Amino acid sequence: MRPLLSRSSFWLIACLILCFIVRVGVVVLRSSELSDDPDSYIQLAEGLAAGRGFSTPGTEQSTAFRPPFYPVLITPFEYFGGGWGRGLLNVFCAVGGVYCIWRASQNLNLNPFSGIIACLIFGLDPLLVRYTSLSMTESITAFLAAGLIARLTNRNAASPAANSLTGLLFGVTVLTRPTFWAFGGLIALWMITTEAKARLANSHSREMRPLLFGGLGILLIVSPWVLRNWGAFGRPVLMTTHGGYTVLLGNNDAFYDEVVNQPLGTVWDGQHGPGQAVWAHSVNQEMDRLGLRSEIERDRWMSLKAQETIRRRPTEFIKSCGIRFLRFWNLGPMAPAAEGIPSALMRTIQIYYAMLWTLMAIGIVRLLRSGSQAWIAWGPVFCLVIAFTCVHLIYWSNARMRAPVVPAIALLAAAGVANSKLLRSSKTDRSQIDSDSCKSSHSQLI
Repeated sequence: MRPLLSRSSFWLIACLILCFIVRVGVVVLRSSELSDDPDSYIQLAEGLAAGRGFSTPGTEQSTAFRPPFYPVLITPFEYFGGGWGRGLLNVFCAVGGVYCIWRASQNLNLNPFSGIIACLIFGLDPLLVRYTSLSMTESITAFLAAGLIARLTNRNAASPAANSLTGLLFGVTVLTRPTFWAFGGLIALWMITTEAKARLANSHSREMRPLLFGGLGILLIVSPWVLRNWGAFGRPVLMTTHGGYTVLLGNNDAFYDEVVNQPLGTVWDGQHGPGQAVWAHSVNQEMDRLGLRSEIERDRWMSLKAQETIRRRPTEFIKSCGIRFLRFWNLGPMAPAAEGIPSALMRTIQIYYAMLWTLMAIGIVRLLRSGSQAWIAWGPVFCLVIAFTCVHLIYWSNARMRAPVVPAIALLAAAGVANSKLLRSSKTDRSQIDSDSCKSSHSQLI
């Protein structure tokens, strides 16, 4: 008698259930955090529910300091569900992300064992597990990133509807974490490169319909935000007015003096100077003194201030880039995020990530040795890692910022343990493979 479920389907369902149980457990055990609002997303949702629009918390003044999608998404929980609703949303994002990772692993031709490993890495990632109980964007951005990778690696979805869906998904993603625009830029470069490679190999003409329908999907989602900002601020803000703050936060005299020029591992806690809170207060005072009232003015001033600091102190800037790289890929949280974590648990987390980075490195080496076909197929995965790493060399960085990269980490680490070929049949003519891969890349345009 034929079994109802294949072995791989059984293990996938087991992974989904395990992820669900773990994440629900975190929400229950840390339920006191469900109303915490470190990034003011709950307050933004409260403003929307109260009819004040997307406004600065406690006022009716329009804001673009935070991206809009997550506050809009959690606004219904102001009427019902509350913190528990937001927590369960994070749980379902985690479960959905596991499924997307499985689909991506199949698209990339990983064997079922490696696919399950990727699912476990994503579903049980300590960083993502930790943020399940908080009303922040780590869970949803990891889910959306996994969905994008699954879409972009799918060779079989080439219809206009599929291209538009990928564009819509990308639009939602950049309205949740604007850093994904850098990912989109690298994806465009990847597509152009694969197209050029195919054209050198044969005479296939470039297919423009995927570009068109993908772009229309992006435009449909992003344009209302841009038009709203144009009306509110007199300028078509594409991302947020938060970028100037985050680049200045990691590139100012106080940070360079109190962290960059101190021993490696120093945190900005006031032990080597006034500290971060005093610096932030002084920056706000200076902007007030200069009469900078609007978010646009303040964002631009902070961006220019950071650029001036970088030009004046290039050596510290280079050193700070190295520090931000290490923080992004740190083995564990740093203070104050590390406060309250038992030392034994911290060591376990550090050992886990050290092993994970090793597997990831092995996976990258294997793909490097597999030839151009692997690079084309795995292009979106590499683009995700490179984009976020590069952005956070300049902007403020810590381990939390790599949450959207966890899908790529999981897949690359799974490639490190794969016991079968990562590529499709090696007997296929290489020029045909490259051409097919190029078509696939364009069919999955974001």
